[in-house]
Amino acid sequence: MTRPICLQVYISDELSSLIRKAARAKGISMSEWVRSLLANACAEDELASRMNTSIERISRQSVFLMVGIDALLAGHPDHALRDRAHQAYARKCRELGLAPTLGEGGDA
Repeated sequence: MTRPICLQVYISDELSSLIRKAARAKGISMSEWVRSLLANACAEDELASRMNTSIERISRQSVFLMVGIDALLAGHPDHALRDRAHQAYARKCRELGLAPTLGEGGDA
């Protein structure tokens, strides 16, 4: 087993008391308590980073879909179809309690 690496930080007396109390309540050492917090914080940062990447990918795909569908509607022989689709979008947004905005669903 490898030897743990010592990480030294300076904290106030008040924070030290809080950490001591929290660790005692969990029945673990202060080192274990702080180590678990650090591990959780790192895991949450990694999760947040992956989530941001996924949200950006989904946003890009959504924009591509909106542009593609709008282009298909604009080129459709029934010229009123595009306007009806925009009206249906605005209606659905109202039903869901969402305010249709410019850039989402076109002219709404």
